Amino acid sequence: MAIGCDKSSALFVLHRLRDAGHVAFFAGGCVRDMLLSTEPKDYDIATDATPEQVEALFRRVLMVGAKFGVAMVIHHRQHIEVATFRTDASYTDGRRPDGVTFSSPREDALRRDFTINGMFYDPDEEKVIDYVDGQIDLKAGLIRTIGTPAERFGEDYLRLLRAVRFATRLSFTLDEATRKAVIQFAPQINTISGERIFDEIENMLAKPTALASLELLAKLDLAKEVLPAQLLEDQAWTAALKRVAMASEHDDSMLCFLALLGDLPVADTNRLLRRWGASNHFRDLLRLVREHRDSWATFLSWPTLAERKRLLARPGYSTLRALWEIRERCQTGRHATCDAIDGFVATLDPAQISPPPLLTGAMAMDRFDLVESPELGKLLRTLYTLQLEIEPADLDTLLTAASEQGLLP
Repeated sequence: MAIGCDKSSALFVLHRLRDAGHVAFFAGGCVRDMLLSTEPKDYDIATDATPEQVEALFRRVLMVGAKFGVAMVIHHRQHIEVATFRTDASYTDGRRPDGVTFSSPREDALRRDFTINGMFYDPDEEKVIDYVDGQIDLKAGLIRTIGTPAERFGEDYLRLLRAVRFATRLSFTLDEATRKAVIQFAPQINTISGERIFDEIENMLAKPTALASLELLAKLDLAKEVLPAQLLEDQAWTAALKRVAMASEHDDSMLCFLALLGDLPVADTNRLLRRWGASNHFRDLLRLVREHRDSWATFLSWPTLAERKRLLARPGYSTLRALWEIRERCQTGRHATCDAIDGFVATLDPAQISPPPLLTGAMAMDRFDLVESPELGKLLRTLYTLQLEIEPADLDTLLTAASEQGLLP
């Protein structure tokens, strides 16, 4: 898929290919989106030019998948994926073809996943080239595999999840043969890498249709293959879906993930994160949620200002705050406590939530004739905590307060 590709850059590439005597069309998802009157996020191009011929025509080309017929043209910082018309050999690894044979537009269309993604478009003639009845299924609101579902899913089982994502995002239904095949092949989803599963679920959860995606995953027996069994128990699943429904209002996939997984035991989530190869950022967010998912109820009564400031300074606090409101709404039907927390935070000087220390180690050694030692480190940590308690804080005020508490030598 192209990265951040706009139509003008895609047209530049397409016309240069045509000017060199090649056949070139827009292909795949961008054609689907244009027919749905939706602005595509990127434009892919299919052509009879080989990757080497593409490389010869443009100044900057990444041969990212040349052996599969794919080159990435970079134009004005836009990335345009250009793929050669091809047919695929068998998919031994369940992800990529063992080999490709360059072919015709019709044969290229027949090797794609779903009919709504198998069309081409000629922008000069303003004409759709449709060998797979994609326009019929688009009008009918159907997700249907090109060819037999068993063959298409057998090539790449990630297509089981993609079928769900397209169905919910477009508010389409799966045609009967495709639906039955998804259920039949659901156990095979775990033969592909966890990273690909994670990426696909993240795509689902990044949209307002997150709830519908999870419900369809469960209905098609995919949820029990990719999510922990404990999460799918009736009460836990109902509660998780309620949280996700609220989280999806934010269009934030990480928040949806946290709403979904936040109540799971540590062991279950750790296993899932290892399976998915989740990023350190996601792991850190989940760790923060484990520690403080229900701290909204007690935050304002915490005994020290320093303790509250330290949480406010944690990376991911804004996400935690959004999750707090979801959990408060689930438990009380209101968000008055979270509003009160926001009111408290608004009274703080943002520069004093996580300020640099007023007294450094070098300053302390010079001023109090101390030497570097564990005791000095302990003193500096104590003084920094005291600094967080003082509003507003300056060095003189800090030293006076520390002296009054007998903290200084």
